[in-house]
Amino acid sequence: MTSLTLRAGLMAALLTVPGIASAQSQLDRFEALSERLTQLTLEGVALQVPALAGNLPSVEWDRRMRRAGRCALRRYEDAVGEAGVAAMLTEFERAVQTAQPGDILAGNFNAGVPQGLTANDVSSINTACGLTELQTEQLAGVLQALQAQ
Repeated sequence: MTSLTLRAGLMAALLTVPGIASAQSQLDRFEALSERLTQLTLEGVALQVPALAGNLPSVEWDRRMRRAGRCALRRYEDAVGEAGVAAMLTEFERAVQTAQPGDILAGNFNAGVPQGLTANDVSSINTACGLTELQTEQLAGVLQALQAQ
């Protein structure tokens, strides 16, 4: 392998790093936002059913959730571009900062839909990537406790 070929290969590899870093940063933001939104939802449920306080499941993403989140972000990006996903995450961050536990349960939380997509589009992407199923699994214990009430 010539020095020129090696340098060209190294340069090509280095040029891809910002994209990787950006994708990782978006995934980290998406994960943190999802965890916070789930926490707010659970807090809202616990306010309505005090017996659940202290018995709520973890909101932390595991490897499967990160894989599903990465899939969703890629599909969002395919639909609206990287700038559209960045704008969605920024809007989501602003909305989560002021959200209250009851807001989510009352349907008063409206963020997280990239401009150019509908809520149905986002739901379809989340379902196709497995996010919806994993979030349902995450909340299964709460649903069982609610049914027992």
